[in-house]
Amino acid sequence: MGLFDKKYCDICGKEIKLLGNRKLDDGNMCKDCASKLSVWFSGRRHTSVVAIKEQLAYRERNAEDLKKFNPTRIIGKKYKVYIDENQKKFVVSNLSKWRESNPDIIDFKDVTDADVKILEDRDEIYTEDENGKRVSYDPRRYEYEYEFRGHINVNNKFFDDMDFELTSDRPDKPYGEVYEEYLQMAKDLVRVLTGKEYQEERLAFTYSDENASATDGQWYCPKCGTRNSGNFCVKDGTPRPVDYFKEFYCSKCGEKISDPQTAFCPRCGNKVR
Repeated sequence: MGLFDKKYCDICGKEIKLLGNRKLDDGNMCKDCASKLSVWFSGRRHTSVVAIKEQLAYRERNAEDLKKFNPTRIIGKKYKVYIDENQKKFVVSNLSKWRESNPDIIDFKDVTDADVKILEDRDEIYTEDENGKRVSYDPRRYEYEYEFRGHINVNNKFFDDMDFELTSDRPDKPYGEVYEEYLQMAKDLVRVLTGKEYQEERLAFTYSDENASATDGQWYCPKCGTRNSGNFCVKDGTPRPVDYFKEFYCSKCGEKISDPQTAFCPRCGNKVR
């Protein structure tokens, strides 16, 4: 068969137009048939024609069942989890006209796990020196964003995981009204789908730069919410609160103070409490 010979879809039988072919393991599929597959499905090129036809039959049944799906609760903003609490089913979509996309209906009983990871991303803030050259602050300063990312594992013949972002307006600090709103969404999602309580100790804070990592001894600035590991906030210079650890440091001279009851620095006399 030549490169420019006509190709026909092994699913619907129609001629496949230029650039419209979607290769399968043992055949070809047109882009129209491909658009009907589940958004959570992957591995098309290694899937047989028979398996694709089976999935499309499942998708047709899903479209019929969707007519009886009536959400009583919605969780999320960028991607939304529409929950029918009466039927104990849900769908996930990021579209305003979500019904038109035929989102997969999942039974609560088919959920094997559900979690929401909180991903921390930071970008360094720079200033200019007297020559107009971009330089780092001393100490370095950063801007932060927090992404709430849902992940649901399911028993489904055509896909087994659903990964999506709940956040549309990512909070810039790990506290406050916006952050707490998404944290409540995480708790509600896990509780509704699994019947379990959300385990906050599972939060996954990760930095955008490869060499940074969360360790014991880090603290959050009480003024701006920035995560820190030194004695002063990298964003606004606020000293680390003394009640974070038994030992602390003078905000003026950096003297290490072992007694948490100390009111004045023994080295410079600065008031530390």
